[in-house]
Amino acid sequence: MRAGIVKRSAVLAGLLLAACSGEPSESDMRSLVETHTRRTLESQGRGGFKQFEAFRKQGCVDNQSKKPGARQPGQYDCYYAATFAAQAGRQPLTVNGKGRFTRTDKGLAFEDLGAQPR
Repeated sequence: MRAGIVKRSAVLAGLLLAACSGEPSESDMRSLVETHTRRTLESQGRGGFKQFEAFRKQGCVDNQSKKPGARQPGQYDCYYAATFAAQAGRQPLTVNGKGRFTRTDKGLAFEDLGAQPR
């Protein structure tokens, strides 16, 4: 019984630390990636995108750039899976993406680091 309580306490502590880590939340990531995707598609003349059918944060790592002066506190490279709604006669398309999320004095900024269909 005691081992179960200790295990649950450790899991809860880990979740609390992750929430305080400064990583962007899944909803923050989704919002920024959707906005970026919408703007990109509109600039290519392929408007009509509103939102992803599904979006899942897969994880983030603190950006530990080795370049002098390149490291910014509050900068995370995050991985995600985003699913576009099915088009007529086609299956939904899910892409695995990577983005850099940086906390600034104006809020959270997003830089697209690429996506691959899966």
